[in-house]
Amino acid sequence: MHADTVRAKRNRTLGTALLGLVSLVGIQACTASPASPHSKASPPALVEKDAAGLVTRMPDIGRAVSGSIPADVAKGKYWIDPFNDRTRELHFVWENFDSLHNRLLTVHVTRKASISKAKAKAAYVRDELADDHVREGRQVVDTGRIKEIAHLADECMSFQISRENAARAIPAPDPAHYSMSGRYLYCRFKNVNMVIDWEGFDYTRPWTLDTGTGLDEVSAERDVERIARAIVTALR
Repeated sequence: MHADTVRAKRNRTLGTALLGLVSLVGIQACTASPASPHSKASPPALVEKDAAGLVTRMPDIGRAVSGSIPADVAKGKYWIDPFNDRTRELHFVWENFDSLHNRLLTVHVTRKASISKAKAKAAYVRDELADDHVREGRQVVDTGRIKEIAHLADECMSFQISRENAARAIPAPDPAHYSMSGRYLYCRFKNVNMVIDWEGFDYTRPWTLDTGTGLDEVSAERDVERIARAIVTALR
């Protein structure tokens, strides 16, 4: 196959994976409302496993990560996918947009039927998502090279991610487009995949949505690893 054709196909794949966040959160915005993630009186929902040690029902991930969310986004809006199912997949979003900055954190945890099926996601992230450049409509997405992370899960990797002209995920009256950058982290624990995408932007001047500075790479890496560690602890 011609190299340009392969690259175009890869770009469309990356665009679908990353830009799908917009439609996902848009659905949440129509069907859910900001709320405290859990009642203090409710008991924790624990992980369930089969005889081989594979996860059959995931724990309450929202509760598990609640103490690990970066402070500057935790005070914003919290959205839960109304179709969350602990036997299949869980989506959570935290967002904080104002005149001085934007912050967007998404956590997506998926249970697969086997370890081999979960490993397919790792290969997809490594081969298709990292180290790429995608333009779809007005939005431009760039991703950096893979950084392998040891001693966090069975497989774990991260890369830098940045966007230009990104539409606000949760519908808002203002149709503005934003710049943001941060860190994308993928980890696998047994038959469970987790993706943590943490992005933001500090504007040079109020409401200069495309001029400013993205998240500090070292801090963003530390943030996503902390969230992943909380999820892995809950899965053990």
